Amino acid sequence: MSTENLRGYIADSASRTFKEQTAVGGTVQVIVKDPLPSNIDLAGILQQLERVIPTHFWYNCDSIIVGQFEELDSKGVQAAYMDGAIYVTNDQDDDKDMFDDILHEFAHSVEEMAGAEIYADGDLEREFLVKRKELFNILSNYGYNNITQTSFLDVEYSEEFDELLHREIGYERLSLLTPNLFVSPYGATSLSEYFANGFEHYFLGNSHIVKELSPVLYNKISTIASTQDNF
Repeated sequence: MSTENLRGYIADSASRTFKEQTAVGGTVQVIVKDPLPSNIDLAGILQQLERVIPTHFWYNCDSIIVGQFEELDSKGVQAAYMDGAIYVTNDQDDDKDMFDDILHEFAHSVEEMAGAEIYADGDLEREFLVKRKELFNILSNYGYNNITQTSFLDVEYSEEFDELLHREIGYERLSLLTPNLFVSPYGATSLSEYFANGFEHYFLGNSHIVKELSPVLYNKISTIASTQDNF
């Protein structure tokens, strides 16, 4: 969702009547714009988020808004973080899917808040690029001749690179080719998604896997999780 559209939505939200409003993490407003399926236990999901996310991580997120959003649909994504809010579709299969969606976007909120601590020394980028170079070599050896190493050295998000991983190669095949590189294949998408993917699995109870595969990433998450400052 574009910044302009999001700001317009937020401004308009004050005049709307929502089906449900509550608070989580002490300060984060949760707004259900469109109804969730009957099998989704939103209260349980929010309680789980409060259990796993450190208190000081909530400071940078103002709201979680659930519903139908054209921008999410057009990009084929379930959730997005922008302008202090997490937007998540109400089209959910089960509690786990929704919890994962919110937790992943929460990582981007934390990334925005603690960016200097995460990226300033360049260690995380170096770890990521070592993995990207290895990924390039693996794919080249398996006959993907239409790729260039240059694109694998760009740490920023690229729609073209995302399409290569998601559509052309496919995450299922990637997971078979690179089981010891990334916690999950989506972590290869960009440096930002490498962090968010690791963050998600760290707080899903898979921190030992993050530590084994991505020790720098593990240390970054552990450090900011134990730091009580507001960055």
